[in-house]
Amino acid sequence: MKNILSTILLALIIAVTSCTNKEQVIPLPDNAFPIVYRGHLYVKGDADSIQGNFVFDTGASNFYYDSTYFAGNEYYYTDYFSALLPGAGAKPQKVEVIKDTVAFEFGEHLYRTNIVPILQLKPILGDFADGILGMEYFYGSVLEINYEREYMCLYRNLDSVDTSAYSKIKLIKKGNRLFIPLQVNINDTLSIAGEYQVDFGCGGSVVLTSATTNKFNLLDIIDEKTAYFTKYGGVGGESASYDFRTASVQIGDYEFKDVCMDFSTDKSGALSSDKHLGLLGNGIYERFNVFIDFINNDMYLKPNSKYAEPFEFSKLSFSYVDRNKTMDAWIVTGLYRNCNAEKAGLKIDDRILAVNGTSVKQITYESQKGFWDELAKVSLTVKRDEELKEITFKLETIQ
Repeated sequence: MKNILSTILLALIIAVTSCTNKEQVIPLPDNAFPIVYRGHLYVKGDADSIQGNFVFDTGASNFYYDSTYFAGNEYYYTDYFSALLPGAGAKPQKVEVIKDTVAFEFGEHLYRTNIVPILQLKPILGDFADGILGMEYFYGSVLEINYEREYMCLYRNLDSVDTSAYSKIKLIKKGNRLFIPLQVNINDTLSIAGEYQVDFGCGGSVVLTSATTNKFNLLDIIDEKTAYFTKYGGVGGESASYDFRTASVQIGDYEFKDVCMDFSTDKSGALSSDKHLGLLGNGIYERFNVFIDFINNDMYLKPNSKYAEPFEFSKLSFSYVDRNKTMDAWIVTGLYRNCNAEKAGLKIDDRILAVNGTSVKQITYESQKGFWDELAKVSLTVKRDEELKEITFKLETIQ
């Protein structure tokens, strides 16, 4: 009996020690709903009772279905029409639009709408993206976004929250879009200050439109830059740009030095607009705790733990999306010109089957956050036109 009791006590001690050593999980606020942040903010919700992951995008107004997600589920709408949907990229995408009412529910919130486009989103963002949740639902409320703890909260008004430690920035509303005053200091002599679109659907930091590129002659002024091309830059498909490092970016009371950003060279589409200077995206917002007051058109920012982290260029030298669920591969979507991946022979639309001998089917979407950080060299097994190829190159920053 003594031995049994000793065993039980030992087990209890181990269990208590184990619990003590575990990282403490801080519960979310009562009215919060969880999100997933991977360059884009994904809200888990139910579209007419069918669950999906929907990208929060203030560059969009309404609710949108991905075509593959829509086709794979049993939706029974009867009223449709065809339309051309503009967006980032070279040309509008032809889509079917649902006229019937669609109910979208997340957390304790229910949203009903109609005129819902069905677009090809997974080729742009991967299988995790089942649709888009635009800005229209949030009108008349205050939205909190916490990037670190991955949650959002909705409040009826600003009286419900404490913004005393936050810096306030007045936004400008034009039609169904919001714009923010921003100053981008390219170098000691050139600053580009004015209105930038508030775009939480943008995975980059700051993106200058091609109209801004041309106005300020950036192709000639910026010497150190790296060209990038993608077939899947947005709803409109093909898009071209240059990555570069700017001297600083000033937003409200805050200034970031040596920011990695890009300027567009698109000749058409959303990134060719002359209505604003560019986009402000998640690469900046993720460094703050954020409140957006859609009632008064204000933004409140408070630095979080990522605020002081240096901006770094990609060392991957190509972009891809995870299409494991629908295509059994990762798909190459874009390349940096004259960088290691392109020099080694990688091409857009190559299907990546394995990385350093490990099948991509064994690499979960969740584990891809930081997946490449510890790798210095990769060997990709790719499939191209039914032919298998092995493409090997070093991972080095593009600049």
